[in-house]
Amino acid sequence: MPVSNLIHHIRNVAESLRPAERKVAGMVLSDIDFAMRASITELAQRADVSEPSVTRFCRAVGAHGLRDFKMRLAQSAAGSVPYAAASAGVESGDEIGTLLDKVTESVVQGVTLARASLDPAVFEAAVAALGSARRVYFFGVGAGSGLVAQDAALRMLRLDLAASAFTDAHLQRLYAGLLEPGDVAFAISQSGRSVEVNESIQIAKERGATTIALTNAGSRLAWVVDIPLLLRVPVADEPHAPGVSRIAHLAVIDALAIAVALGLGPKTLEKMRDAQARSDGESGAMPEAAGDAP
Repeated sequence: MPVSNLIHHIRNVAESLRPAERKVAGMVLSDIDFAMRASITELAQRADVSEPSVTRFCRAVGAHGLRDFKMRLAQSAAGSVPYAAASAGVESGDEIGTLLDKVTESVVQGVTLARASLDPAVFEAAVAALGSARRVYFFGVGAGSGLVAQDAALRMLRLDLAASAFTDAHLQRLYAGLLEPGDVAFAISQSGRSVEVNESIQIAKERGATTIALTNAGSRLAWVVDIPLLLRVPVADEPHAPGVSRIAHLAVIDALAIAVALGLGPKTLEKMRDAQARSDGESGAMPEAAGDAP
């Protein structure tokens, strides 16, 4: 029977493992993020053991193999992230200043934790895919991920990229089926369990589009896409706690947009500035109406 938390299980059984397997256990516990991403060769080199020893270690702690081990490790890492104590401490009797302090601190802690889990190499791959895409479709549902998807499409439109956001399940599947190689399908789902989003991404992948996901480490969606932007974002147990995942996702979208913008040429940047000025009404005053003329 699978253990509920692989990280805790490794700590508990480490001393009973064979010497080589114990070395792998120590390496994994010392750098869980590396262990979730590394190949079997990289794991063996880091632990200074043979590759078969890594495989034996995976089986010794209850996994079927390296892939199964890494998936369970990611799920355990995501599930072991504690929610910021500040938000859990919000009480009905708090003064407004205290409430503001607690919520703000909770958000800062959550976004900082999310940033620490984001792999720069994967982020760079996402920037490259977005910057060279013929068109980008963002998929998300609900008041959180759906709104982030819409904001992401708007940010990319301002960069002169053909971007759209779809929050309806039927439209997601429909437009995913229209994607082709050179296009990007970008899913946003904190849980990674959204059936409509996952199905749309699978359709887009079968069509040859590059697939990206902004999701929680260890989620099902993370294992489907080509470029998984994994965030270990704490989940609130209380309905009145701040939506840290939504804020963290918006921060990552902002970072992606800025990185893509920095890679654009001067002509495109100038075009973007002109479009922004016009949308803000800064391109000059409108002519006065005839009836208002002096």
